Amino acid sequence: MALRDFLYPHLEVILILARALDVDEAQAGFGSLSKEYQQVSARIRIALRDAQRLNLKEGNHVLVKSDTGSVVVVAEIQSDQPAGMAVMQPSPWAYALIERMMASQGTEVTIKPSTEPITPIDQLL
Repeated sequence: MALRDFLYPHLEVILILARALDVDEAQAGFGSLSKEYQQVSARIRIALRDAQRLNLKEGNHVLVKSDTGSVVVVAEIQSDQPAGMAVMQPSPWAYALIERMMASQGTEVTIKPSTEPITPIDQLL
């Protein structure tokens, strides 16, 4: 491990999109600009093993960067998810990271812990 990786831990994974019922319900019930929608859609699911490498806990904020953009979202730790893969709900936060044509193939992203607030939706529209 390089000193830079020790001082500034990060993780390179493949991001894929997957729909979630609770996000669709929040969008339909409260609207896309609501806090309820943000709470369920400004999230990234990370494998337990990957989260441990970054010393992340459930609910920590993470900076997710790709060649297309970057966002700060909430980490959701999944014990049954394969390492090296992250999952986001199709949302403005996810679309800021991917090229529309590449969404089904996965996108390489870098994840690192962050103390910044979640990226506001109005910065993504």
